[in-house]
Amino acid sequence: MKENKLKVSFFVQAKRTDKKGLVPVIGRISVGRTHSGFSTKCKTPLALWNSRKQRLIGKSAMAVSVNQKLGECTALIHTRFHELSERKETFTATDVRDAYQGQIYHQALLLESFGEYLTQTKERIGIDRALKTFKLRTYQFSLLREYVQKKHKVRDIPLSQLDKAFIEGFEYYLTIDRRLKRSSISSALSTLQTIVRMAVKKGVLDFYPFLGYSYERPKGEPRSITQEELERIIDLEIKWENYRIVRDLFVFSCFSGLAISDVRNLREENIVLEEGELCIKGRRIKTKTPYRVQVLPPAQTIMNRYRGIRAGFVFDVPTTDVILNGMHYIQRNIGMKTPLTFHMARHTFASLITLSAGVPIETVSRMLGHTNLRTTQIYAVVSSERIHRDMQKVQQRIQDTFTLKL
Repeated sequence: MKENKLKVSFFVQAKRTDKKGLVPVIGRISVGRTHSGFSTKCKTPLALWNSRKQRLIGKSAMAVSVNQKLGECTALIHTRFHELSERKETFTATDVRDAYQGQIYHQALLLESFGEYLTQTKERIGIDRALKTFKLRTYQFSLLREYVQKKHKVRDIPLSQLDKAFIEGFEYYLTIDRRLKRSSISSALSTLQTIVRMAVKKGVLDFYPFLGYSYERPKGEPRSITQEELERIIDLEIKWENYRIVRDLFVFSCFSGLAISDVRNLREENIVLEEGELCIKGRRIKTKTPYRVQVLPPAQTIMNRYRGIRAGFVFDVPTTDVILNGMHYIQRNIGMKTPLTFHMARHTFASLITLSAGVPIETVSRMLGHTNLRTTQIYAVVSSERIHRDMQKVQQRIQDTFTLKL
């Protein structure tokens, strides 16, 4: 191919200095008007780099080693170029790079890396990962695989080929083709970002394709129920025992703030007497953060109703499917238009039971086992009644203090 000319060049990324003061050396292959970058797996002090000669200056051990490696890269790339010239009529710089990289190491693939991440997540279930997290990541893996195979027409894609256009295309696919909600799109992109960060950290990927790319991260919305809705749930007559259990556990969570995973794993040893008050003490299943909450009378009534059924545990919690069906049954029978989820009980404890009663948000955060006060602020729905009550206090405080004469 006389029309194709090959050029191999090297440069350093001065803005990516590591803790040792070294910068990565990046290679670029040019074939005709096409270009493709690649990692040399070499680093150098910026002061030793000669940009004109594209080599390190001096005869130090590092300079000799890196310069030798760059020379070997150049020679091997030329070999791959000539092999392609004999086999193909047309090819690009990317084809040369792929042929070169295929000879020096197995390319890290995106879906393959995601699969390894899933395996690690599965192994950590029950330790510091929940089963629902693994199921969510598995679903996100299927979305990414669909995008790669339908839009890029390949079984997998090298991590080295990830760029801003790929990420934008994935977000567009989730938005237009799959019509997902912003929260689901943000979560899928965040997981992809995690895979990329892991690849960069391992040295498999020498650049960060998310650099300069941002996507909308929707703010968490409070999802508590009203006092009237809670009363209707408590008073609801339910024939099926499993659904009655689901209702009672939901009410228990409304008055304790425990998530369903914490309710499921609540043991007798977590119920303690402190300062003359019955309390629930433990660590959250999700974050391992300690929490402590006083047992309110409605919660204690429900605890006494079910204790002793499952040895060592306070409750014998039904399966996830029963809980989901039970919540849907309750929603339908109390006339709620919005979906009712078990997690809304936790929000209700924060907003309706505690914050609206004047409990400081720092105390609520400790009871919920939050690691960040900003998370608790998402739960903090202040009702109009609370605003009216608080402003009445302000009015009483200032009416005899400030007098305006007009």
